Amino acid sequence: MRLFLLIVSGLFALAAPAFADQTDQRLDALFQELRSGDALSAEETTDRILEIWADAQSDTVDLLYARALESADAGDFELASALLDHVTGLAPSFAQGYALRGVVALSLADQAGAIADFSKALELEPRQFEVRIALAEILLVNNEKRDAYEMFQKALEWNPHDDHARRRARVLRNELAGQEI
Repeated sequence: MRLFLLIVSGLFALAAPAFADQTDQRLDALFQELRSGDALSAEETTDRILEIWADAQSDTVDLLYARALESADAGDFELASALLDHVTGLAPSFAQGYALRGVVALSLADQAGAIADFSKALELEPRQFEVRIALAEILLVNNEKRDAYEMFQKALEWNPHDDHARRRARVLRNELAGQEI
């Protein structure tokens, strides 16, 4: 579980302020590129998507989000959680605020809180492949392999180049072979 938290927090650490949030029209083209592009450009495209998602379009929220990210990276999850409460309060449509708060909740062993935040992030941004991967990992911890497999598959619909999701889905597919998926 600790390795999972490190992987997920590392994914969110890539996010840096840019120009817009999940409503940015550039995302459609980037997702098309990601889904149809080659693996060599996938990392760059993913980074651009993460940059867009990380901007709440508010200097105050962006500052709070950046400080929460720094706090989480430093292991101060209580402070990160408090900052993210402000982020989601000030910007209730900012999906990345909920996504990061979900990661922090996992770090604080609050699985229910993480699931609630990840669910809200997906409600706001259904293409959030990292959140889908995090939810799939939670499902695996709870031995819900079939649901985890489906969640990995949904993540791969948006980012077919994610090696971690591909490996996990392949293992689950083999484990579930012969069972109804």
